[in-house]
Amino acid sequence: MMDDDIARMLGDAAARWGEANYELAQRKPRLALAGAFDAAVWSAYAEMGWLALRLPEADGGLAADAAAVGALMEVAGSRLLLEPLLVSAVVGTGLIAAHAPAPLRERLLPQLVAGGVRLAFTGPAPACAWRDGALHGRAEAVLQGDVADGLIVAACDAAGAVVALQYVEVDAPGVRRRAYRLVDGRGAANFEFEGVAGVMLASGDLAARAAETALAETWVALCAEALGCVRALLAATLEYLKLRQQFGRPLGVNQALQHRAVDLLTLQEEILALTEQAQRALALPAPQRRREVAAARAYISRAARRVANEAVQMHGGVGITDELAVSHHFRRLMVNGAVFGDRDAQFDQFLSCAGMAD
Repeated sequence: MMDDDIARMLGDAAARWGEANYELAQRKPRLALAGAFDAAVWSAYAEMGWLALRLPEADGGLAADAAAVGALMEVAGSRLLLEPLLVSAVVGTGLIAAHAPAPLRERLLPQLVAGGVRLAFTGPAPACAWRDGALHGRAEAVLQGDVADGLIVAACDAAGAVVALQYVEVDAPGVRRRAYRLVDGRGAANFEFEGVAGVMLASGDLAARAAETALAETWVALCAEALGCVRALLAATLEYLKLRQQFGRPLGVNQALQHRAVDLLTLQEEILALTEQAQRALALPAPQRRREVAAARAYISRAARRVANEAVQMHGGVGITDELAVSHHFRRLMVNGAVFGDRDAQFDQFLSCAGMAD
């Protein structure tokens, strides 16, 4: 496991790389690529070791903990990285490292670390069933499933509980994929499965626990990404208030705008505190982890959207144009607030864990 200093160094190095290689002007041409996926950038991630974050040191990985993953995901949010770091390098690779049988593990891990294979994770897929030794049904809105080579599917029973965790090649017989773009420029895909026999990673209670842990890790990583978005939005907005002139004076001298800016800075600090709390919560027993992670994710989703809304309003009409990063961050937060369970699902989990649900 990384210590705090190494995690901080990883975040600093990632921030410097992003500043040099992922300004808005450099991001725009990548949006025109198929799936907004730049193979050269993905190879750079491999060279920097980002794709080995979740592997144990014995496998040549970085053994990154939640804080180290968060340091990288914060840069993904601030720089609006388009490549599938979350679904492949963090969640997918982590699941393969922890649960894949030895032959699959030995085949996939070197390719994942080198950038030759990309994964996606469905999250619990109630419309996808495991029966008669095969997958049947569908998984919808799979984030960056459009650029994935392999898919980790969490199949459910009739009650919606995960009963099987399967690894499936996206070009396997019986798999159909429909790819499309999301409003933030990244891609997603809907998958249909007709009697697909993949590789079993876990079944029964073990599958349910593995999927729950992976979903918690996903939510915590998305909290860190939201923090990166919020920091970038506030920095851009405060700079705009200083420079934009109205009636011969900077907008920032308007006391009402100053009060609104202070409110947003307070939200940023709350998001930081809750993100760090959620990262620590991943080490707690499952019931407490579920409650604290769900609470953090629900609050951060709402708070980050408020920051985005205010940033757009303070910029005025130009804030919704593609020429400013503000609109791109707004759309990124919109998408991230909906994937892997929206705010209502997060809040429902919190209430359930707190014993307050009906």
